[in-house]
This record gives sequence, structure tokens and C-alpha cells, in this order.
Amino acid sequence: MDTTPIARPKQKRNREESKRRILKAALEIFSEVGYDAATTKMISLRAGLNESLIQRYFQSKFNLLVEVTHSSMEAMRLKTPPPPAATPEEEICNFLINKLEHDSQNQGFLKILFSRLLIDPEVRTELKKRQGGVPPNFFLIDRLAAFQKTGQIKRDIDIESLVQSLLAQSISVGLFERIFFEKDIETCKEQFRQFARNITKGILQQ
Repeated sequence: MDTTPIARPKQKRNREESKRRILKAALEIFSEVGYDAATTKMISLRAGLNESLIQRYFQSKFNLLVEVTHSSMEAMRLKTPPPPAATPEEEICNFLINKLEHDSQNQGFLKILFSRLLIDPEVRTELKKRQGGVPPNFFLIDRLAAFQKTGQIKRDIDIESLVQSLLAQSISVGLFERIFFEKDIETCKEQFRQFARNITKGILQQ
């Protein structure tokens, strides 16, 4: 009787590694040439893998775009947050600047993603289906809530709504200021410092 163990764990590792390489290559190609110009052949060559694996693991270029976006969002969710700040203003400012730096590192892909979200409702639908788990801004909610418990932030402030507004502000600057108006990152950081200073004036307990 043949007792040779079935090499399933190795196969699974190889599969996950291949998917990781394809996602990384897709992110690079989409960022460099755009979604429409990108081909699965280009992506497979960048990944150093057979093109048929893209069809096997992702079925289509559209699904690959969705997976790349989802994996990028997951990476942000799992990213170690900055150390806790001493004041609400510092905490808000640090959050906005860290988000700006993260988005700037992925600016090419964000251009592609924003354009697809505007013209392709199917992309929006698929990404909404994948939403779940802990949001990437959860730590900010907890930290601002802690300031509220110690009396530094007004009791009537809805912390979750506040954080959603901060996230919208970060997206606005990342999209319009950085991409559309091509402002340099240091100018945007200063804009966030001013914004954090102004918004905390309205939420701090006097």
C-alpha cells in the first residue's frame, strides 16, 4: 500500500503565491497603462506566470480589478495604525496625513479606480458586496471615543459620524487636490493640519 502523503499543503501554498503575484502585477499594470489598455497577457508576463492562471483564479480582467481593489482595502485595514496621540487634534491630523501618504503611494491605481467607479456601476456593486469586517478607520473611532470619555470631546458629538466626515475629507483631498489639481503632498499635509485645527475647535469640551 502506497503511504506517500498527498502534497496538498504545498499545492495550496503555490496557489496562494501565484494569486499574490498576479494581484501585485495587476496593480502595477493597471496603474501604469490604465484598465482599458491593460491585458491579461501583460499581467501574466509581469507576474512571470502562465496567462491561463488568471482565468483559473479570477475568471476575467473585471474580476481581477475588483480583487486588486479589495486586497488593497484589506491591506489598509490590516495596516498598523500610528501611535496614539496626546490630543484629539493630533489624532485627527495624524489619521489624515497617514491616509494621504498611503493614497499617494497608490496614486496611479486610485486614478484608475475612481474612473471605473464613476462609469461602471458593476464595480461599485461588487465592491459593496465585499464590504465587511473591521473598517480601516476603526482605531480612530476608538481613540476619539476615549477622548470623549475623559471629557476632552463634547458628549453630544457622534464619534462615528465625525470619523466618516474625516474619511470623506481625506478622500476629497486625495482625489481633487492631489490628482485633479496636482498639489504637492506637503501642501496637502499643511491643509490637513489647518483642517484638524479648525474642526477640533468645534468638538472640544470648553
